[in-house]
Amino acid sequence: MAFRGDRPRIGQVAQLAGVSATTVSHALNGRRPVSAETRQRIMDAIAELGYRPNVVARGLRAGRSLTVGLVIPDITNPFYPVLARGVQDVLGPAGYDEIITNTNGVRDLERAALDKMISRNVDGVAFAVFHTHADDLRPVIDARIPVVRLGGRQSLPGVDLVHSDDEGGAREAVRYLIHSGYRRIAFICGPAAEGPAAERVAGYRAALAEAAVGPLRSMVVHTDFSRDGGAHGVEKLIRQRRRPDAVLCANDMMAIGALDAARERGLRVPDDLAVMGFDDIDAASLVTPGLTTIANPAREIGMACARLLLDRIDGAEGPPKEIVIPTRLVRRQSA
Repeated sequence: MAFRGDRPRIGQVAQLAGVSATTVSHALNGRRPVSAETRQRIMDAIAELGYRPNVVARGLRAGRSLTVGLVIPDITNPFYPVLARGVQDVLGPAGYDEIITNTNGVRDLERAALDKMISRNVDGVAFAVFHTHADDLRPVIDARIPVVRLGGRQSLPGVDLVHSDDEGGAREAVRYLIHSGYRRIAFICGPAAEGPAAERVAGYRAALAEAAVGPLRSMVVHTDFSRDGGAHGVEKLIRQRRRPDAVLCANDMMAIGALDAARERGLRVPDDLAVMGFDDIDAASLVTPGLTTIANPAREIGMACARLLLDRIDGAEGPPKEIVIPTRLVRRQSA
């Protein structure tokens, strides 16, 4: 039985599958249970008819746009596409799409991105913070749009938070370096050490204090969250009279840049300079030597964020939630 002419409608799918239009809707949006046999009949009918759900109409009926905004600082950093994949793994089956905006970690661009999400009438916003202050999120909250911050600290009522254990991960990294015999341990972090980087600096300092290895001001270098930034950081550190014997970088791209600079200067890694990263992106296992790092599970962070957003979009109330995703040490050859 086939229908020709106009675009197939949900009622035609229901008729061919021998169910109600409501059951077809439940099978498509996953909000209500549908038996495997019934779902298969519906899927077979959809395939035969070439039916495509009208997402815009469905959203209008529900009073939603069925979109969620994802604001990230650097889409060229492999960590963020994996995070976006985690968000989509949860949003997609629920019928939602992502709108992704890159900000380069610039506060004005971060605020502009939030304004754009409000104007696009998104149903929720996931926001990877670098420099945005708590009050910058106020327009989104006033628009009654659920917000989940990715990284940083809990700072504003009405905003949920998902992040890895940034401070604990950095503490574990420095403890590992100390246990391996290193004492002059430097840290290469971002321009202002805000958001997740601030937590990692705190963990770095705490581990040194525990071991009574006092950090020198000159051992903390602020640079860009990039491969070039990591190389610049190492160049600055090794020009010091007493250069470090190990360096922890705020992310893996910076650490790969640190390896570049060490190689160009003829330093052996880890004999002359140990290098550690943070994130465990795919490239960490592909460089030479393999990068010792802290695994920061981007996909799990994205999935947890999307679940929180869907709960809030569906009307879940209560105080802001904070979800902390554990990190773990990944040992390779660079430290």
